[in-house]
Amino acid sequence: MYKSLFLEALERTTRLGLDAPTATLSEQSCISPEKLQAMPLLIQKEFGTLTHQEVHARCLDLHFRLKPLLEEILDTELFYTIGWISIKHETMFHQNEESLNQLLKDGHQGGTVNIHAWLTTPAMEILDFTLPTSYAIANNTKDGLGGAIISPADDLTGGMDYKPMLVGEEFIFKAGLAGIVFDL
Repeated sequence: MYKSLFLEALERTTRLGLDAPTATLSEQSCISPEKLQAMPLLIQKEFGTLTHQEVHARCLDLHFRLKPLLEEILDTELFYTIGWISIKHETMFHQNEESLNQLLKDGHQGGTVNIHAWLTTPAMEILDFTLPTSYAIANNTKDGLGGAIISPADDLTGGMDYKPMLVGEEFIFKAGLAGIVFDL
């Protein structure tokens, strides 16, 4: 299911006048137990220890910055993916083609933006290093703080579904969101 949504997101990216990356998909997972175990240490070495506040609501920035490092660790291309999430029929960061197109036309006017980004592997695996912490902070709970979602998209449990809308980083620049990405 995620694969078909991802392919639609590639088409939508082009339809909105953005350059969609060439996506060579694979059935072979690139996330081995050894690479998964090495990931936290290499991320910490590159970025230092991130506080929960440095992770909360920083999906655009953090995934943009993590992409090259994770591509090196996993030895594969990763796709910067923008979209929304459904958890037990509750939608988070919901966007549709019209709202994304409007953001492209009007540009970001400052403040927060209701959008989410994560990384997708060629095998349709999700790498999301911000959602668990952001969700925990928004719901005033410790459950999920410092967590990550690293899973084949179609194997997610608990009623969680990722809904890709756009693929590639160009949207953040054309929509005026680069300030959010580079304003640390």
